[in-house]
Amino acid sequence: MGCILDLFGLRVKDKPKENQKLTLSTQSYQKNIKDESKKIHKQRIQRIKKRKIKRKLIILQKNKDCWTEDYKKFNYDLIKNIKGKYNNLLLFKNIQFYYSQIIRKTKDSLNQDINIYKIEGFIYLTEYDKNWNPKFKLQKGLFLINLKQRKFLLNGQGEEYQGKSTFIKYIGNFKNGEYISEPNNTINIENNNQQTKRNNQKITITDMTTGIQYNTEHHNRKQQVQVQNFWCKYNQLISNNDLNLLKNQRWINSSIIDSYVLKLNLESDNQYFDLKFQERQKIKRILFLPTSLTTNLGENFDKQKATYLLEQELLEYSQMDLEITRIYQKFGFPINKNFHWYFLFVDAEAGLVQIFNSTSYSNDFFTHNQYLIDTLADVLKINIKLQQIHQESGQQINSYSCGYHVCNFMKFCQEQQFTNNQQQYQYDEKNIIQTLEKIIDKD
Repeated sequence: MGCILDLFGLRVKDKPKENQKLTLSTQSYQKNIKDESKKIHKQRIQRIKKRKIKRKLIILQKNKDCWTEDYKKFNYDLIKNIKGKYNNLLLFKNIQFYYSQIIRKTKDSLNQDINIYKIEGFIYLTEYDKNWNPKFKLQKGLFLINLKQRKFLLNGQGEEYQGKSTFIKYIGNFKNGEYISEPNNTINIENNNQQTKRNNQKITITDMTTGIQYNTEHHNRKQQVQVQNFWCKYNQLISNNDLNLLKNQRWINSSIIDSYVLKLNLESDNQYFDLKFQERQKIKRILFLPTSLTTNLGENFDKQKATYLLEQELLEYSQMDLEITRIYQKFGFPINKNFHWYFLFVDAEAGLVQIFNSTSYSNDFFTHNQYLIDTLADVLKINIKLQQIHQESGQQINSYSCGYHVCNFMKFCQEQQFTNNQQQYQYDEKNIIQTLEKIIDKD
């Protein structure tokens, strides 16, 4: 009986251990199920994320393919992998648009054949009036872009700059490219305009008995001063004196030469972008810089000053760290020293520098210009391998025509980019004077 009791006692003592084993086994099983469930859920989430990323990449690639097709179709150029905040630069006549990636693509609500792209970037637009004076529009933010219609409209939060500068004009909300001013600002503007109108009111002094105005003489003098025959063309202040210089075959000034610089650059842009995309790839483009650049450098300058002046002059390319050799392969600098005009030609691709000097064929000219050449090459990241006096130098036979020779040579360089260097140089003073007269004359 005791054995049975012992037996039963043992069974009673062993039963909790069996239950404990069963409980531990159940818990382990449940833990394994839970871990497996978590693992499956995690894998499912990862698969969903991968599918989303894949779909996003497919959409981005499709948008990129459409963008590539459109910019080629509508004759833009695209410079990829540039330095700076943005990776890409889209180019057309008077348009420089910096961006990194396309955010979204939709269809135009009025025309389903036209793609509208939503892209964050920086736009540099230039418009010209009838006298070819530029008006600049620099904006940064989120743009709606219609490549066919050349529309780059800032929408939402953004910034607009004051003309051709880095000073902010507006910061806030934009709609269809225009700043939406705050009500308070509108009131202030209206008040300022009213004050300006009051300040600009004319005072008339008349004789009460005769009704004759006393201050007409002052008014007539003011009109005569205003009609002093100054006008603005190609971003230069021009006067009758400038025309007389040309008509009388006199030494010409920087206003005339810089007008021609802008004229040639605009002609080059028009000719270049009128070509088909494949044809443009063969063109070695040239950019002319105004005389004001080297004049403002002065005699005592360093790389810092040269960089600053080039960034101001080429503000549209400052977003790409002045890597303009990605766009232009040749550069031209008309220079004045001691009332003598000469021309510095730089072929960045060939590493060649040539000086065109109408009065001399001497290599001594490089001695006086070596520091300028080295500094410009350093800032523009050009490796100079060869320097020489241009073979067409030394043709001037009078005391006044150095500026005409420079303008004639610039026209030759401008035409060479589209004729594959097949054209022969010929100096035609009569023709270049007529050309310059037409450019600066009032319409």
